[in-house]
Parts: sequence; structure tokens; C-alpha cells
Amino acid sequence: MQNINYKKVSAKDGAEIPIITFNIEDADKKGILIVSHGFGEHSGSYLEFAELMWKGKYASVIIDQRGHGKPPDGSKNWHGQIPDYQCFVDDIVSVTEETKKLSPNTPIALYGHSMGGNIIMNTLLKITPEQAKEYFCSLLESPWLGLTPPMKPATRSLVKVLNKIMPRFIIKQKLKHEQISSDEEKNKYYANDPYYHGFISVRMLNGIINGCDFALENAGKMPVKTFLAYAENEIIVSNKEILEFAEKAGDIITLKCYASNHAIHNDVQQIPYCEDLIAFLDSNLT
Repeated sequence: MQNINYKKVSAKDGAEIPIITFNIEDADKKGILIVSHGFGEHSGSYLEFAELMWKGKYASVIIDQRGHGKPPDGSKNWHGQIPDYQCFVDDIVSVTEETKKLSPNTPIALYGHSMGGNIIMNTLLKITPEQAKEYFCSLLESPWLGLTPPMKPATRSLVKVLNKIMPRFIIKQKLKHEQISSDEEKNKYYANDPYYHGFISVRMLNGIINGCDFALENAGKMPVKTFLAYAENEIIVSNKEILEFAEKAGDIITLKCYASNHAIHNDVQQIPYCEDLIAFLDSNLT
């Protein structure tokens, strides 16, 4: 049985964060995943994933990241816009506080895919040690720590300059669905999803790039045990940086590669992948 609810959480800056809760009211749950989606996606993209994780009795709270999902009424040129990168981190903290109110004393883990992985890494590395104790582990899938092919130094310098003079300028990314998943049916979903987009502002891109640098520089400070998954057929983010992060972070990381494209949770390996996640979560519950 599914109990799906749509709610809004008040953010630190007063904005409203849309979330979907999946079975968090169920008394049989072992824990709750706070899910941070990838670039261009939205909370609704993860309902199938939430259903698969519920097989292990893990409920989900799925966030619509800033600049993603259904635009607020009357908003124009909204997709891809953020006030700053820090709002991503602050929103994870705000949603965590709301999750604790909705389901007190339930263990919480963080989950992030691609851009969402970048955000979860930065959240764990920037919050206080006391705040990090709110999470019993984290799950990272194909995190955005670099791109394939790598961004040229000249392009990166241009992004930094543009961020100072026109941060709201939008760059349109051409999304190739077959690079995300090798499952043709899943690609039809991406192609027909009205809220799936390829818009990223200079400010958002610059913030994510800085987030890549920060995560790699501070990988050795990861405060919780983490399952880090990457895709064998990856051609969107860079596996080189993912492996670098894992090496720097050390034994706190459980690293595994899947014969998949970028979105492992939405590809042909999704069932064994989710089974591995459930096993990892179970092993870290106290």
C-alpha cells in the first residue's frame, strides 16, 4: 500500500520547498530517506525508486530542488534559477527538521543522485558535527564531481566572470536521454515529462562547480558511512573524480560499480542496485 502526500516546507530564506512523502506515516518503516534528485529532474521522478526502497521498509521524503519541478504560479524563466548554492544545503537541513516533526525518532539517511549527490556531499561536509549525527548513513549515486568530457579551463573561467556580471543568464543543456538510461521505456518517461528540463543558470552552474571542488578537497572529512555507486557506462559525470573522492574519503566509503548508464536507479540494474542499498541501510541501522 502506498501513502503519498504532497507538502511544502518553509526554507531558511522564507521560500517554500515542495516535497513528496512516501509511506512516512507507516508504522512498519525502518527509516526514512531524504532524496535529493539530479539536474533537470524533480520529486515525481523518484516515485518508482521510493516504491523499490519501500520493499526494504524504507520510506522516502523527496525534495524539489530550487529551480526544478513545477514552477510557482505566474513564474517566468524560473527553471534553473537559484538565489545561491547555499540554499541547496539549507533546504536539506530544513527538510530534515520537518521530517523529524512528521516522524519523530525515526532514523534518517540522505540520498543524492548526480547534482543531488553533489548537494548531499556538500551538506554533510558543511553542517556541524552535531547536525551530521541526524543521519545514520548516506547513499550517493553517480555524483556530479566533474563532467565527461571535462570542462575546459577557459570555459570555467568564463563561468566565473559571467557569475559576477549576469548570474541569471540561462544555459540550455541538450539532454540525451539514452545517456541517462539504457532502458527505452524509462527514456520515454524522460522525453514526455513536462517538468524535466535542461536549463541551468550561470549562478547554479558556478555553485555546483565550486561544490565539486569543496567536496574533493574535504573528502577525508565525510562524517557518515556512505554507499557510493557509479556507472560503468557513464558519459555525463566523471568517474575519475568519483574514484578520487572515494580514495580520499577512505574506509567510510563503500564503493560499487554497476553495468549501467548514469541513472542506475532507473536503468536495467535498478533492482539489484536497490537491493544493495537496502542491505547497506540495514547494516548501518543501530
